[in-house]
Amino acid sequence: MNRGNITLVSKEKKSWKVRIELPKEINGKRKQKSYTVYGNRKDAEIFLTEKLRELDTGLLVDTKKMTFGEYLDYWLKEYCYNNLSINTIEGYEQYINKHIKSSLGNIQLDKLKPLQLQSFYSEKLENGKINGKGGLSKQTVRTLHRIIHGALTQAVKWQLVVRNVADCVEPPKPKKYEAKFLNDEQTNLLIEKAKNSDIYIPIIIAIYTGMRRGEVLGLSWQNVNFDKKYIRVVQELSCTKQGLKILPPKTNKSIRNIAIPDTLVKILKKHKAEQMKNKLLLGEEYQNFDMVCTYPNGKLFYPKRFSAKFNELLNKNGLPVIRFHDLRHSHASLLVKLGIQPKVISERLGHSNIGITMDLYSHLYEEVDREVADVFDTLIKIN
Repeated sequence: MNRGNITLVSKEKKSWKVRIELPKEINGKRKQKSYTVYGNRKDAEIFLTEKLRELDTGLLVDTKKMTFGEYLDYWLKEYCYNNLSINTIEGYEQYINKHIKSSLGNIQLDKLKPLQLQSFYSEKLENGKINGKGGLSKQTVRTLHRIIHGALTQAVKWQLVVRNVADCVEPPKPKKYEAKFLNDEQTNLLIEKAKNSDIYIPIIIAIYTGMRRGEVLGLSWQNVNFDKKYIRVVQELSCTKQGLKILPPKTNKSIRNIAIPDTLVKILKKHKAEQMKNKLLLGEEYQNFDMVCTYPNGKLFYPKRFSAKFNELLNKNGLPVIRFHDLRHSHASLLVKLGIQPKVISERLGHSNIGITMDLYSHLYEEVDREVADVFDTLIKIN
């Protein structure tokens, strides 16, 4: 397809009409942008080449009639890819392409109204699922709102709109999240039943450290310090469109050292020795990534498949079906029971601030506070 053309307008004025083919609208309608260039044909050809380059690099933006869908594509390319993680970007792309564009994409950016956003949220709550069977959760709709609000905040900074209309809209309020976790007895049973499985090591690491799934599966041996007995969290394993990737952790606060006890040091040393045996036994067939958590042949775990194996283990042994991420909460609950201060737990888990820790585990601290109150009756006697 011809991406652009040049037409002579006036020999006397030496003017040329340069047309550029822009990406089609969501409904498939053809879209063009025209310019008038003065000079000879060579000048017009140079101008056309430059505009096509701008189009290819995302610099050519028709702001006068830009739709919200076109803007979101531009925002993803020019802002998100320069500032956000691959996982976050891919998540945003899914929400935008599956939900936002189909409902709001054809609206002109500067014509988007608060009522349109409010109606969009209401519709998604009632009928938002792609398969047509019900609505999206309040939390998912809040995520859609966060994406829209963030995109429009940047549009204001780029002076494409004068205000962020998402400021005028109230997303649904979700139910307060209550972290799930295994109790002491269930945690010990899980450890016992996992010993003969190929996911024992990631499970034991999560229980002893509270690390996230990606952090556990992305842990390399060079970040395990046996002498000083700590694990250094500096990366995570993520599944992207391009396959498995080792990426920086969730936030800067996620980069941390986590002290580990002698028991875990002993387990990891034994596991490393077994890995070395497998490496020698399999030779070239061994996939040497120098990672702690792998299959016996050195192959890395795919996060979703790993979680499926974890669920199978729970079901098989009559344990509550929780996410692997909830072992993080199990770790935190044990620390609360041991009387560890919230700030220490927050730093160990890599929370961005202590408020997150207190919000997640407030009910546990209430239980500890009740125990403290009951202790007074054993110390102070009033007749």
